[in-house]
Amino acid sequence: MAKLILTLNSKVLNQYFVDKPCLTIGRGPDNDIVINDPLLSREHARIVTVGKDQIAEDLQSSNGTLLNGSPLTRQILQHSDVIELGSYHLRYMSSGVAADVELERTMLIKVLPRHRAPAENAPVVSVPVARTARARLPEGCIKVLAGSGQHNAGESVRLDRVVVTFGIPGEQLIVIARRPQGFFLTHVEGARLPLLNQQSIGREPQALRDGDLIEAAGYRLEFRLEPPA
Repeated sequence: MAKLILTLNSKVLNQYFVDKPCLTIGRGPDNDIVINDPLLSREHARIVTVGKDQIAEDLQSSNGTLLNGSPLTRQILQHSDVIELGSYHLRYMSSGVAADVELERTMLIKVLPRHRAPAENAPVVSVPVARTARARLPEGCIKVLAGSGQHNAGESVRLDRVVVTFGIPGEQLIVIARRPQGFFLTHVEGARLPLLNQQSIGREPQALRDGDLIEAAGYRLEFRLEPPA
């Protein structure tokens, strides 16, 4: 299970396991992670779990949030990322780093003369193994058939980012995640679950197919998968 380590001036204060779909951070007492710093907003940021990923998002806080020194809007977290909130730091520790991170491996080959017995002190050569090429991400878009607010009926929304959200935080929010395997729909917030082709999607990510109809947060959406260029 992934966890967050809270520090102040390099001193570890606490650690929090990412054990729920949405983990809120802020100065207010109702947050999952309460940080009593006047530089923080009452509801400052949050960590949303989508499938196997954790996404850090700034909640339009007054003083902003930094991720590894850069302003944060919304970003998938990588192992050892540091979220800066006022004077405090949260370091993200991923439980799946061993499986997910591409590692440079080497093969140790003893260079020996042919037709001779192996020498005890034979030289060792390190031969780097080539990285596996990254899979190409699919292309797609969402057509807004009905609804208004963040997006309006008739609008087409390109799915050219890692995650795209629809809805209102705190009420009903869905995420469409872009992966090499395709696009996935996940319910993030709200008591009412979204509908996919008139069926409730439940709490687990659902793979999207071309022409799927999504109903959530007052929207009626159509997913379109675009052929590769």
